[in-house]
Amino acid sequence: MFILQFLPDFIFHLILLIGLLGLGASFVLGYIPFISQYRLPIQVAASILIVLGVYMEGAISNNNEWKARVADLKLQVAKAEAESAEANIKLIEELANKQAQVTVVQEATNQAIRKSAPAINKTCKINDISIQLYNQAVKGVTK
Repeated sequence: MFILQFLPDFIFHLILLIGLLGLGASFVLGYIPFISQYRLPIQVAASILIVLGVYMEGAISNNNEWKARVADLKLQVAKAEAESAEANIKLIEELANKQAQVTVVQEATNQAIRKSAPAINKTCKINDISIQLYNQAVKGVTK
């Protein structure tokens, strides 16, 4: 309820208390002749205050329950964000390690190709050395 955002909770506690005190006072003070003529209006006003107070107490309770749920969900989101950050760090580290491994394999393959370049270029057909080098390079990347 929007009114709970503008008014503090103690006002609604006070309304309920005034309603209860007014209802009790109307019964006790009903025996005094001057006040007995106002007994019914006091009881009606006190009953209205009691109904309003009880209704607002329920609204306050419901509002507090939702606030607790929101706080719990915020805590779960914060935990999930922390776990996500840790997972991202691990993922970046693993990606950097794999990239370093790929670089090492590529460099080794390039050096092997440079060493065997005269044998490969000697004939214009693909020989077994080039096929083996290609297979080694592919196996190193896919691991």
